[in-house]
Amino acid sequence: MTAWPPPPPQQQQQKPRPSRWWFAVGGGLMLFAAAVGVAAWVLLFRGLMQTDTSVPVDGRSHQVTVPTDGDRMVWADTLAERPQCTVTDRESGQEIPLKATNGTFERNEQTAVRSFAPGSGTLDVTCEGDPSTEVEIGPAPDITAFVGGVLVGVLVPLLLGGTGFVIVLVTGVLWTTRPPRPRPV
Repeated sequence: MTAWPPPPPQQQQQKPRPSRWWFAVGGGLMLFAAAVGVAAWVLLFRGLMQTDTSVPVDGRSHQVTVPTDGDRMVWADTLAERPQCTVTDRESGQEIPLKATNGTFERNEQTAVRSFAPGSGTLDVTCEGDPSTEVEIGPAPDITAFVGGVLVGVLVPLLLGGTGFVIVLVTGVLWTTRPPRPRPV
């Protein structure tokens, strides 16, 4: 009995280069990561710069309306004498206690001097001090949201941009080490 000759050894064909689109995917992820990072930081600091209303420091009562979605802060000029303010809820007629801030907050040329709960949102505000200045009332920063915003502003762009970089790097290595794709006829 005769045996059939063994089959010839098969040459394994090397895989072709990856598509050029993988460079676009990686680059797109890196650009998207940069956009997410910028947007996160802008949104994070927008709340600190927001102002609901301004009140002159003239010793007279001024009616203001502020949102009731959280505590408010009284911001005063850092170069002037620190004003003494009283805040009264117009609906209840009761004075709202002003509390010390839970940290040192500064923005531009202002320092947060007091914080308070907005009550009904319709307030009478009276401030005494340097009459050439005014105080601004704005939302108090939420520390939990601030820390979460910092984490989102750092980790999300890092993960997206890192993934995009790895895609571009691996695609570049495969592009240089593999043969070109066959062209359709």
